Amino acid sequence: MLIKKLLFYTLVILGLLVITYNVHFYLTTHFEIYHPYSLWSVYIYQAVASYVLVVVFELLASLTKELKDQLGFLYLGSMAVKVLFFCVLFRDVIFFGPDLSKIDSVSLLLPIFIFIFYEVIVIVKILNRETQN
Repeated sequence: MLIKKLLFYTLVILGLLVITYNVHFYLTTHFEIYHPYSLWSVYIYQAVASYVLVVVFELLASLTKELKDQLGFLYLGSMAVKVLFFCVLFRDVIFFGPDLSKIDSVSLLLPIFIFIFYEVIVIVKILNRETQN
């Protein structure tokens, strides 16, 4: 059962990555918008980080019953760590690069919100499942 869930999370995250990146890339190239950063790198980071979070929380929920009450708080802490790593990896763009236009800023934030939305849906399902057991 756990393997099926992990495989499902893998397929969903890959599908979300491929579809949202390609739509985003198509729109930016169609409107001739060029960012001072790699859009692909931002999407890859968000997809990998979200996948790791979802898998870790699924494993924590499945393997330890002691932590089920703390999973929501652990998720909030993990979000802070995810944002911190993002800021470290993309510090040249965020802190030291040229000033980002509004379109550049939105394009940088869009993958973050897409994958946070996915994470929240999965974490809520895990928490609801755990409270029912």
